[in-house]
Amino acid sequence: MKAYVSDTDDLKQDPSYQETWDDMIINFLAESLDVIQDTEWVVSLGNAFSRQYELYTSDDEHSALLHRCLGILLQKVDDRLYVLEKINWMYKQANITIPSNRLGLAKAMGLVAASHLDSVLEKLKDILDNVGQSIFQRILSFFSDRGRMEESDDIHAALALMYGYAARYAPSTVIEARIDALVGTNMLSRLLHVRHPTAKQAVITAIDLLGRAVINAAESGASFPLKRRDQLLDYILTLMGRDDDDDDDFAESSLELLHTQALALSACTTLVSVEPKLTIETRNHVMKATLGFFALPNDPSDVVNPLIDNLITLLCAILLTSGEDGRSRAEQLLHILRQIDQYVCSPVEHQRKRSCLAVYEMLLKFKSVCISGYCALGNHGSCTHSKQIDRTLHGNFSNLPSAFVLPSRESLCLGDRVITYLPRCADTNSEVRKISAEILDLFFSISLSLPRSVGSSFGVDIELSYSALSSLEDVIAILRSDASIDPSEVFNRVVSSVCVLLMKDELVAALHCCTGAICDKIKQSAEGAIQAVTDFVMKRGNELNEMDVSSSKIVFKEVLATAARDIVTKDISRLRGGWSMQDAFYAFSQHIVLSCLFLEHVISVLNQSPIFKDDPEKGDSSSHRVESHIQDNILQAAIFALTAFFRGGGKIGKKAVEQSYASVLVALTLQLGSCHGLATSGEQEPLQALLVAFQAFCECVGDLEMGKILARDGEQNENEKWINLIGDLSGCISIKRPKEVPAICLILTKSLDRHQRFQREAAAAALSEFVRFSDGLNSQLEQMVEALCRHASDESATVRCLCLRGLVQWIPSIHILQYSNQVLGVILALLEDSDESVQLTSVSCLLKVLESSPISAVEPILINLSVRLRNLQTCTKAKMRANAFAALGSLSNYGVGAQREAFLEQVHAAFPRLVLHIHDDDLSVRLACRSTLKRIAPLMELEGMFALFNAHSFNSDHRSDYEDFVRELAKLFSLRLPSRVDTYMTSTIQAFDAPWPTIQANAIYFASSMLSVSDDQHILALYYTRVFGMLISKMSRSADEIVRATCSSALGLLLKSTNLLLWRTP
Repeated sequence: MKAYVSDTDDLKQDPSYQETWDDMIINFLAESLDVIQDTEWVVSLGNAFSRQYELYTSDDEHSALLHRCLGILLQKVDDRLYVLEKINWMYKQANITIPSNRLGLAKAMGLVAASHLDSVLEKLKDILDNVGQSIFQRILSFFSDRGRMEESDDIHAALALMYGYAARYAPSTVIEARIDALVGTNMLSRLLHVRHPTAKQAVITAIDLLGRAVINAAESGASFPLKRRDQLLDYILTLMGRDDDDDDDFAESSLELLHTQALALSACTTLVSVEPKLTIETRNHVMKATLGFFALPNDPSDVVNPLIDNLITLLCAILLTSGEDGRSRAEQLLHILRQIDQYVCSPVEHQRKRSCLAVYEMLLKFKSVCISGYCALGNHGSCTHSKQIDRTLHGNFSNLPSAFVLPSRESLCLGDRVITYLPRCADTNSEVRKISAEILDLFFSISLSLPRSVGSSFGVDIELSYSALSSLEDVIAILRSDASIDPSEVFNRVVSSVCVLLMKDELVAALHCCTGAICDKIKQSAEGAIQAVTDFVMKRGNELNEMDVSSSKIVFKEVLATAARDIVTKDISRLRGGWSMQDAFYAFSQHIVLSCLFLEHVISVLNQSPIFKDDPEKGDSSSHRVESHIQDNILQAAIFALTAFFRGGGKIGKKAVEQSYASVLVALTLQLGSCHGLATSGEQEPLQALLVAFQAFCECVGDLEMGKILARDGEQNENEKWINLIGDLSGCISIKRPKEVPAICLILTKSLDRHQRFQREAAAAALSEFVRFSDGLNSQLEQMVEALCRHASDESATVRCLCLRGLVQWIPSIHILQYSNQVLGVILALLEDSDESVQLTSVSCLLKVLESSPISAVEPILINLSVRLRNLQTCTKAKMRANAFAALGSLSNYGVGAQREAFLEQVHAAFPRLVLHIHDDDLSVRLACRSTLKRIAPLMELEGMFALFNAHSFNSDHRSDYEDFVRELAKLFSLRLPSRVDTYMTSTIQAFDAPWPTIQANAIYFASSMLSVSDDQHILALYYTRVFGMLISKMSRSADEIVRATCSSALGLLLKSTNLLLWRTP
């Protein structure tokens, strides 16, 4: 012992040397005592050991060995009083503030307990009762006596260890009652209030030792359940956590906390390994408290790595001890795996690595326990391939057949599990890739050894499955030996094997559960998952039906998102081996079910209102720009997908397109509007890509004429031209596919509500053309009229024009009687539109509507129409003037009945302007005015007017003839209509300042002609001097020859007038 006290250099090099030396001494002493068999000598040696304590200082760690030596000696003594005396002395001499001495004392008590368990327990209870630290007292000491709290922690830690080692070394035959008493009286709960890290570790160790004692007893044939085991687990989880109210003196360092947690996980493993079986509630409680350790940082690795190992061991123990048979263990396995999934898919690399390793280890355990004894080829009953099942592993099921004891293949949920781990086979970390491949190998190796439910379809030949499994194992062997192999090649081989190994229902489940995989946080893994799904569809798609792929939209969504990323980050036209996303598009288009679903999804993406920058005046924040960029990429990916679909779908793809012809065409048409909008701002690429897709559509469905129209006018960016392009396409479709028109019009009607201006314009352009072929649209006509009327007030002038044009496309038609009030109401409103093009469209449409509208529809707004037409008759655009004059003539048909007099006033107000524009510079205006004058003549009831309007001078375009007509008309007014001359003069004089020289000249001559023939003194007094002065002024100042010449001629008329003397001043 003296030699032991003085440390040698070799003992200082490694703590394990000291432990080995200590164990050698204890073993030597135990064997010596067994050999000597002399009670007096043993007692004498015990007394000598007792005196040895004087050699050690109170803080000397080496006294731990002395405690153990005395403990092994007392184990050999039968004298109970002597034993009690020595254990009292041992406890009194022990400095339990030193962790190593505390542990040595505990081990010593355990050694004594091997022969004197009751004596040791009696001493421990006495110590516990005299600690004097109730919970309430400990709370008070927090504020008063910190030293006493530390002392209490040391005592509780020592007590816990002594209880633990007493159980550990006690005889198995008597331990059950003692442990039941210790746990049953809730004595351990009095040890839970320790706060120092080492004290917590001591209590955890003690509980662990209790569990190990139960395990040792079972191994010795004295098995019994550990009472209140779940409560003990709760104690450990409590001690494992950090105390939020710890002050700085007791706050655990991160390192100490990790040590405590690692120890706690090991103790939990011990407790879950004993009877009784874990309840679901306890299992969930333990997992909730421990799974978070997967998220621990890597450092310090020397502490964290063992902790993670302990966590994995705990999960394996839960798996092995929670179920009664293979089926229940399969349920346990899936529950645990699904709880770990969040770490398997974590963006943090070390979390993925740890969780995948845990999955692998659990599968190994599951395979070792549940699979032995069943034929690998799936045979039932007696078979030369079968191995014997160890029935002792299955408890009460030892008399049941293998088919019941073993889990079924279906219970493994292979589809769900495979699609979870498959992305990890494309992980950025090589170790994760290797482990994930091994996980898949284990799953399929297990599944091929399990029975399948009656009636289940395997889907592939069994030999092919084993061949695929062998191929997968070859890949794993390569990964283990050569980490530098191309990951993409490895992944392709893994996917190929998995594609063969999955049964049909498992394949369907994988597709249904692939959302998480294709949305994986690791880009490389997400792309791998999409590739895998694509391969599954290409190679096994013929086995799938519509029900099997009902949740495929999320797959399509992520495929398009990946394609969008590729478009931004790669030159997809130059990728080596082609673009994988295009292969995916081809695969979807060629599948009898997926083709329709994928086409529907792509169309829905195109129909989402994109955030194009067509309204820059509304502002453009940076966040909007980012969203717009992302959305544009997805839309571009959708266009590429459509192109691939049209070109690569074959007969199946064409059938899908034909079935959705209307929705596909409308989507392309609306995108044509969007892309032309972008082209006007300089972005040509989207339009070019769309035109390629549109041409591919034409080729797919055989609409060659439409393809020619696109090739001719597709890239015309001017507003009127691309609107006309859509009109031409719509006209072509109406002729080639009349049966599709109703469905197309219905979709277009709804499309008028789109957010984007260019798409509304495209919809209105197409709809306004399709309604010309409206014979089959009776059932939806009201809805279309309502939409067109509503959008006639659209913020886009183009949409307003097109909607108005669409409203009158049925005319003449039986429907005009039903909707004329609505149409005329829209026209009346738009005659005052702020945009001249809308006004012109309104006048043009009014002319057409008036050809067949009933009097009842026009009469209520007759005067309003007349007033607004007069405002347009002075427009600078000749076409506007011509239509406005012509529309007034058309209104004359309705100037009867109650509105006759009011309308006649409007005619008289407009009459001078009609006379002036009979000789307008524009031929269409001249013709319109002549026609209108003839139509309103009956209303004026003026004798001689019909003859005058049929004279050569009225219909001639020569200036002299016009002046002859004006003079004759002036005479007619003076003779037959003198009451209107005043009004006519006022209106005509206003035209002296008209923007057109010809109209100025016409006004000058008309006014002068009326004055020259008038004998009304009131008229002469009002106008003669005024007109004469204006003529003199214009003749000297006007820059227009026709004005000056007409002024001269007009002055001649006035000077030659027979009424000259009447207006001369005296």
